[in-house]
Parts: sequence; structure tokens; C-alpha cells
Amino acid sequence: MSKNSTNEVNPNNSANEGSPQDDERAMFKGAGERPARPSSIGRRNVVIVGIVAVLALTVILIVAFWLRREKPGQSPQQAEAKSEATTDEVSLTAEALKAAGIEIEGVTHRPAVALLRVTGTVEPNAQQTQSVTPLVSGRVERVNVVLGDRVRAGQTLATIASPQIAQMHGKLHEAETKLQLAERNLQRVQRAENRAAVLQAKARLDEAEATLRRTRRLIELGVGAGKDLIAAETAYRTAKADYDFQTNISLNRELQEARAAVETDRVDVAHIRDELRALGAPVPQGERHDHQRDTSLVAVRAPVSGTVTERLANAGAGIEAGKPLFTVANLSTVWVIANVPEAHVGSVRVGTPAEIRSAALGSNAVSGRISYVNSQLNEDTRTAQVRIELNNAGERLKSGMFVEVGFQVGAGTGRGEELMVPTAAVQRIGDRTVVFIRKNGEPGHFEVRDVELGGVADQYQRVLSGLQPGDRVVTKGSFTLKTQMMKSSMGDEH
Repeated sequence: MSKNSTNEVNPNNSANEGSPQDDERAMFKGAGERPARPSSIGRRNVVIVGIVAVLALTVILIVAFWLRREKPGQSPQQAEAKSEATTDEVSLTAEALKAAGIEIEGVTHRPAVALLRVTGTVEPNAQQTQSVTPLVSGRVERVNVVLGDRVRAGQTLATIASPQIAQMHGKLHEAETKLQLAERNLQRVQRAENRAAVLQAKARLDEAEATLRRTRRLIELGVGAGKDLIAAETAYRTAKADYDFQTNISLNRELQEARAAVETDRVDVAHIRDELRALGAPVPQGERHDHQRDTSLVAVRAPVSGTVTERLANAGAGIEAGKPLFTVANLSTVWVIANVPEAHVGSVRVGTPAEIRSAALGSNAVSGRISYVNSQLNEDTRTAQVRIELNNAGERLKSGMFVEVGFQVGAGTGRGEELMVPTAAVQRIGDRTVVFIRKNGEPGHFEVRDVELGGVADQYQRVLSGLQPGDRVVTKGSFTLKTQMMKSSMGDEH
């Protein structure tokens, strides 16, 4: 019986092997003995990660909501409308609109031009630059200026002690002394009481004339001899001839010689004065030579008004005649020498507009025109030099400064005209390039329009996108609108 019971049980066990119930019992029975299967762990981790992600997203949305919470009294619709107005529209009050002096100009088609950009160098205007060169040798006694000083025409820049000038002063003194003696001699000759020979001849003539009258009287009375009359007449004629000779020949000759000596000495004095003046040492007329001052000093003066750009000598240095000591330049105008490649030389000519930019000028540019084109190329660089003369108000451009030069030449693209907008209308706000367009029917309201622009030509910029022909943009007053736009934007942030 026990055997039968055993046989009944074994078949049942064999039949139930692998059933779900047996598996469940085996799992619970060995839960503390064997690890869970990998597939179950993976599914559980995915669920946990998903829950964490949802929680994080919820926190981010809550924080963003609080950060963007509207001010009290503003609805979300009002805030959105204000944000759009700040970004795409600018408004001015009637007073602000009047103060801004808004001017409008239309976007038009203009002849197509291209901007040829080359490098250049600022140089002083050679026609307004002069070297200061003494014409005598000597030693530099004093130097009165330093580099960068502004000087006036005729101002003393330095003083030189020159032996040559001292010698010239000595010659001048000698010539003036001779002139004084000649003038005194002339005065002596012209004085009547000093004419000794004439007076003697006049006395002999008077005596002969008296003798002749007395002899004739005696002959008339019959007590005189004829031979005495002949002798008296002969003596009279001799005295008369001697007197005529003294008055007409001897005296005139002495007077002419005295006058010639005076004129010769006067010319010598004038020539020495002119020579001293030419050497830079003018001598005033009527100067007294007291021999107390140093006559070797000569002043070196500025020939023109300008700025001292070179100083080549110091006090105590010996110099030679003709050696430059200073350079004075008038920097109110300067030259820009640009180097144009050989391939583009035919595109530029005298009168071609040019635009000069430099770091010293900031965002501004200086406009000018070509005044000279060199007919000879540089063999090393294969470029031709062109010259642009510019007004240099405030002397912002310095000699030796590197600049970028743009020449407005034909575009060569086959397009006759291109859409252009005035550069005064363009404003930069961060990374945006914008213009302002007045809204029709709404005074004081302006639309902010983003634009894409090309090169600059004659104070106009090429429009690539953002504008259409006929659009009217704000030129004068656009900076005021930009400021108002930025103020409105900052107000929204706060």
C-alpha cells in the first residue's frame, strides 16, 4: 500500500514540473538565496530615471514661470504687446519729436560703384613744409623750441654765434665810418668860406680890375702912358681867366669828387647791410656801434607758421652753413600716399573720390579726392602711388600713420544701378543693423527694420536685403530713435 501511494505521488510531481505555480513557489522560496534577474533591474532603472526627469522639468518650468512673472497690474497680453513694441517700434512724444529734428529720405537706385581698398601712409604736405637752415657756420648758443612746439613765422628758434657775422659787422662799421668822412668832406667843399683858391683868384681879379680903371683914368687926364694901359689890361685878362678857371673847373671837380665818394661809401654800407640781412642778422638803420654787445650772434627764425617736426641740433653743437637745424610743417592739411596695384591703376585718375579710414578716426571716415597719380610704377611692389590732399582739422592724422584708402570706381558687374540707403540712416544695436521707418498715419511712431548692407559709396550704403525702393528712412535723428529704443529695452528688463 505504501508502494502504491508512492507511485501515485510521483506521477503528479512529474506532471506539474515547470508550471507557473511551481515557479512562483520556487521564486519566493529562494528570494533570499539568489539575485534577481538582470531584465527586471533594467526596467526598474528606466522607471526611476523617467520620474527624476519629470521632476526636474517641472522644477525648471516653475523657476522660468517665476522669473518671467509679469509686473503687478500687467496682463500677459499687455506684456507681450509691450515687448513687441520695444523690439519692432519706437515712439516719441511731440516734444521729443520736435527736438530730434527728424529728416526723412527715400531709398533709391543709384549708379553701381565699387570700393577699391588699398593701404596708404599719412605724410606732411610738402608744399607747406620747410627746412630751417642757417646760411653761416658757427656754434649753437641757444635752442628755444622742442619737437611738437607750434611756432609763428619769424619766431626765433635758435641763436648761433658766427665769426663770419662778427667780421661782417666790422666791415659795416668801417664802411659807415668812411661814409661819415665823405659826407663831412662834401659839406666842407660846399661851404663858401673854405674855397681858398677861388677867393685868391677873386682877389687878384679885383686888384687887376682896379688897376685897369686907374690907368684908363690917367690916360684920359693925359698923364698916363700907353704901355701902362696895355699892361693893366693884360693883368686884368689874366686875373679874369684865373678866376674863371677856379670857379668853373677846379671847384666843380672837387665837388663832384666829394659827391662821388659819398655815393660810393653809401652803396657799400647798403650792400653790407643787405648781406647781413640775407644771412639772418638784420641791422637797424642808424644803429650805434658801442662795441659793448656780441656782434657775432645771429638768430635762426621760423620761415612759416606751423609745428616743429624735426630738431637736429642742441646747444653747444658746431654747425656748417647750409646744414638743416629744424623742420617746420603746417599740418592743417596732410597728404595720404596710397599704393594702387598695377591691375587697378587704370581705374583711378585725378578727381576720383577717396575715403580714408584709420583707427585714430574711430568709426568716422574722411573724404577726399585724388590730386596726383604717379606715372611710374614701383618695380618691387608693382604699385603706383596716388596722392590725396586732406584737411586735417584738429590734427587727428599724424605723419607716418597707416590708413586704409577706399576709391570709388566703376563696379564692373554689368549692373547699371543698385539700391542705396544713406549711411546716416544706419544704426548698429548689438548684433543688429537697423533703420527706422516712419509709420503712415502715426506721427511719432517709427518701425525698426533689420537690414543687410554692402559697401559704402559716397555716403551711401548698398542694400542687400530688408528694404524696397520707395521706403522712406530716418536720416537725421536716427541716433535719437536708437537711444529711445535702447532706453525702452532697459526699462523692460527692470
